[in-house]
Amino acid sequence: MKFREWKHTLRDGVELHMYEWKPDNDKNIKGIVQLVHGSAEHAFRYDDFAKFLVANDYVVIAEDHRGHGKTALSSEDLGFFAEEEGWEKIIDDLYEVTTYIKKSYSNQPIVMFGHSMGSFMVRHYAIKYGTNIAALVICGTAHYSKRLLKFSVKIAKIGQKMKGPKSKDNFIYKFSYAPLNARYKKEGNLGTEWLSTDKTVQEAFANDPLTGQVFSTSAFKDMFTGLLFITNKKNIKNTPDNLPLLFIAGADDPVGKYGKMVMKTVDLYKKAGKKVKVKLYPNARHEILNEPIKKEIYQDILNFYNKSLFV
Repeated sequence: MKFREWKHTLRDGVELHMYEWKPDNDKNIKGIVQLVHGSAEHAFRYDDFAKFLVANDYVVIAEDHRGHGKTALSSEDLGFFAEEEGWEKIIDDLYEVTTYIKKSYSNQPIVMFGHSMGSFMVRHYAIKYGTNIAALVICGTAHYSKRLLKFSVKIAKIGQKMKGPKSKDNFIYKFSYAPLNARYKKEGNLGTEWLSTDKTVQEAFANDPLTGQVFSTSAFKDMFTGLLFITNKKNIKNTPDNLPLLFIAGADDPVGKYGKMVMKTVDLYKKAGKKVKVKLYPNARHEILNEPIKKEIYQDILNFYNKSLFV
């Protein structure tokens, strides 16, 4: 296996930190997986999953989003996307990565994987750029009412006006992220128990300087605006009809309301006539790729990609 990291200069001069995992022999490559990580984390956390895909003849290419991981220039930049339209910028960044993949691997099919906030991003990507990919795995997603999202955008805009776009919004964090651990807070005091049943995963996230950051007022505003876009039924209809979609989540994941809001999302896509499969994993929390059953989930994802491309 070959692995590398580098900086890719985007259209507006931002340097995106990129990762590539690939087989030693290019002749055996089946396709390229473009991996899209979640909020307050970074792409290298998917190293084990990427190595599994490489062992099965896929290349994996990922980036740290604006305001995340090694793309963020400082700790102050963690959790801040951009002065304006940060969400849209990240969706367009993902397309720039796709364009890079097409130039580097011109004859290879591209499939995509997105987790958590990354699941929201790939749903947006599929609406805007979905003809560029051959299959999509949507992991740890959720659905929120338009009323709640519109209210949340207003609150974030007020916070941005009062404190500036880069200020950390602990108020919104208190009502959005902090409650996710409510069911599991008796298990420990890290605040990360909701992520996985694996204590080492909980501790690693709590101790990683590049994870767990609180979003800025503008980043919350941007994310809620993006969620409004992907919740719109007319926009969902613009997801390509022939794009295979696999929704996966933990049955004990609070983000998807323990499966309820995952199934609500799946229902919206089915009603829009999309090609949808779904699987919920019992006793698994938010980061299903970091659960003890992860090898089973890796295999399910691989099987989905292989069937989408070769059957």
